[in-house]
Amino acid sequence: MSGCSLMEMNMLFYFITHTILGMLAANSTLIQKHAKNDVASYPLWVNGPWGPVVVAITCFSALAAPITTLIQWNIGWALLTVGEIILGAFIVGLMPLHLRLILNLISPIVAIVITGALWGFWYI
Repeated sequence: MSGCSLMEMNMLFYFITHTILGMLAANSTLIQKHAKNDVASYPLWVNGPWGPVVVAITCFSALAAPITTLIQWNIGWALLTVGEIILGAFIVGLMPLHLRLILNLISPIVAIVITGALWGFWYI
C-alpha cells in the first residue's frame, strides 16, 4: 500500500482549508445575526466592536478563497472551492453553541493564517 502523492496532499490541504474558511464565515455571520435578536444568550464581546470585526475578517477570507483559486488554477477548481465553503457552512450548523462561540473567538486568527498560506506568505 503506497502513501499519498503530492497532488493528493495538495488537494487535501485545499479541501480542509476551504472547508474551515466556510465554517468560520458562516459561524461568525450566524452568531452576529442571532445575537442582535437575543442579546442575553450571547457574551458581551459578540455584541461589542469585536463582532463586526470577526465577520469582516472571516467573510473577506471566505470570499477571497475562490478568487485566489481562480487566479492560481482555473474556473473548475474555483467552483469546487465555493462548494467546499458551502460544505463548511453546513458543518458549522451541526455544532453546539458553546463550541461555536469559542470558534468565533479564535476565527480571525485562523482566517488570517489560512489566507496567508493560500496567498503564499507562509506555510502551515
